[in-house]
Amino acid sequence: MKSLIKRSNIRFVSTLLAVALALPLSWGSITGLYTWLSPFIMLNSVFTLKSLVWLNSLGLTVLLLSFFRRRWFCRYLCPVGWGCDKVSRISPRKSFSLSRVPDFGGWLALISLAAALAGVPMFILLDPMSIFNGFFSAFSGNFPVKALLLLSGLPVLLAIHLLLPGIWCKRICPLGGLQDEVSNARNLAGRLMPKTGLSVNSKDYNTGRRYFIASGIGVISGLAISRVSFSVPENYFRPPGSVPRDLFNTLCIRCGNCIKTCPTNIIIHNTRLTHPAGLMTPEVTFANHRYCLEDCNLCSKVCSSGAITLFDIGAKSQLKMGTAIIHPENCLLTRFEECDGCHAICSYKAIDFIRLDSGIQMIPVANADKCTGCGACAAICPTETIDMIPLVS
Repeated sequence: MKSLIKRSNIRFVSTLLAVALALPLSWGSITGLYTWLSPFIMLNSVFTLKSLVWLNSLGLTVLLLSFFRRRWFCRYLCPVGWGCDKVSRISPRKSFSLSRVPDFGGWLALISLAAALAGVPMFILLDPMSIFNGFFSAFSGNFPVKALLLLSGLPVLLAIHLLLPGIWCKRICPLGGLQDEVSNARNLAGRLMPKTGLSVNSKDYNTGRRYFIASGIGVISGLAISRVSFSVPENYFRPPGSVPRDLFNTLCIRCGNCIKTCPTNIIIHNTRLTHPAGLMTPEVTFANHRYCLEDCNLCSKVCSSGAITLFDIGAKSQLKMGTAIIHPENCLLTRFEECDGCHAICSYKAIDFIRLDSGIQMIPVANADKCTGCGACAAICPTETIDMIPLVS
């Protein structure tokens, strides 16, 4: 009983911490830190991108702990599980039995990870840390109604537990399912190597056969989906360091961490229904004379899925989001008025001056090879003569 109370207290404190870090409170690089704790997000990212960053060690640590303690993350840290358990306890349907409900969580986890090896992390959006942090994106600014509805995953899970107590956590959650499969792998090892002293699972199904079938479904599905593009060319800006369009749309977990941490608030959720594959993924807007700061890489630091590749500030000059187009007919220089704001503010030296045929007037032009599409020149232009054009991928 004491251990149960202690565990409950730990998870309550963990939930408070997760809420604080999920809110847009200028936490910098630790914004949404709990998404890094999910081994399901970590493995989907690593299997898809075939690369690691140092913060993936957090998810790996949780995975190792789950090998020795079944559902360790669920028992001690998961804020979604804490909320679902609280709602389940007040449910009017406490007599509801899960005995006849299949264990979808394990299958979802295995299929998604196998598909990730083929380049498509199929069910990464179902990770509870993605759902949890995505909900708190609603506090980062004014959202249209359709955006708020799309961010309502957490309230939906809680409502489901009011009607069907325990069903998400115990039967559907892929993060919980992954931890179960890790424990099953330990038990399978115990059967194969009984002298190791590991415990033997008494369940009567063949774990190896389960892995084989789920992996086969995942790999085949991943290969099939990776060869089909469901999205049309996008005409909006992605954050710097974003992976290619189709991969971005499947890898991004819609957690909103990049939106919450952006110091100039230029990253927003994409709510265009014309691009359903990219719905609720982050896009960059240069409204209200804001731009992407040349000395900032926070969006890449908080992206736990790798949709925005971690980059060094020194490499930002090589990361193109788009390019600037200058319309000289509106430039102050063509009116013989002094102005060099666009040239002065450009940190990438992408604005040059050329003489008109008359040989008297000078006009600015953007060097497409050097321009990253940061939007600084457009933000400072007093006549709004500069348009930002995104890369079309």
